[in-house]
Amino acid sequence: MIGNIFWGFIIPWVFGFWLYKQDKKLILLIVPLSVTLSFIINLFGFHFGFWSFTPILKTKELSVFPLNVGLYPMLSSYLIYLIQKNKLHPYILVFIFALCTTLFEYIELFFGKVAYGHGWNIFWTFWSYVLPYFIIYRYHVALKKLGI
Repeated sequence: MIGNIFWGFIIPWVFGFWLYKQDKKLILLIVPLSVTLSFIINLFGFHFGFWSFTPILKTKELSVFPLNVGLYPMLSSYLIYLIQKNKLHPYILVFIFALCTTLFEYIELFFGKVAYGHGWNIFWTFWSYVLPYFIIYRYHVALKKLGI
């Protein structure tokens, strides 16, 4: 669990503090939605037995808690930051972020940190990242239209 906390929470938030210094509003607007989406998706996946994450604690969902409040919100924040700063089409960046996050999870799957069940596979994992990144991007667009 120490590894989950270090790699899933501490390291991402080190990068998050740098991003916070660059764009406070971005962090304050994107992190709450991405944490919410992370919890919803992971609760769904754990509940239906699509995946498990080690170490498996008494409450299974707690093993991924550091990633829900660390890695996933920071990746989402960096996605929006790069969309704002980059000339690439936003959907291309969403695709790249989903692909990289899936690759990261594939490495965890290879080393036994993650296990899939009930027909879940790396293909569905990719889409489980595309969807929240897409929702966060559209949320960002909606906020911009409101002048926020």
